[in-house]
Amino acid sequence: MIRSFAGSLAALGFAALFSGLVPAEDLAPPAVVKLSSLPPVLDHKATFEDAKADEKGVRRSILMGGLDKITARTFKFEAPVGATVRFQKLLITPRTCHVRPPEETPETTVFVEIAEASPEGGEDLHRLFSGWMFASSPGLNALEHPVYDVWVIGCHIEDPNNPEASTNVASHEEEAPADQPSIDDEIENDDAARE
Repeated sequence: MIRSFAGSLAALGFAALFSGLVPAEDLAPPAVVKLSSLPPVLDHKATFEDAKADEKGVRRSILMGGLDKITARTFKFEAPVGATVRFQKLLITPRTCHVRPPEETPETTVFVEIAEASPEGGEDLHRLFSGWMFASSPGLNALEHPVYDVWVIGCHIEDPNNPEASTNVASHEEEAPADQPSIDDEIENDDAARE
């Protein structure tokens, strides 16, 4: 009975799609963005020093994690607000980040835009994600990509007017990026040791 109900819902969905009940613009491909419309793409490993100050003089930078699903390697990288960083084939542009004060429930929220170069090349990029990400709930508003995962770990804020401003990345600054070997590397090392 449940299967027939689920099948009926699926059939209604397809019927609505093909009968014109779903507007054609809802089925449009991802938005096209021009590379020149993004902040400058950093050609070096990003640090907090690359963050641009806003109109109040506050600098912000996001610590992010990334996963290459093909090689099973995880990475930690910095994404300063006011710049665009590369993670593999993705271009990540953080717009802002906020950290709740220590007396409230911990939460880091980040507005980020993620784009990927189009297969045709050139200056056209396909926008894959534009929205808020939450450090406490990485799956709530996640990037949907077949090869890469990206999530927020924390936010570093430096406010010259308020030296006590919240930041939850201070403990991560000394850590090296986590470029961990894949299972294939481990198998190759084991095979070489046996020979």
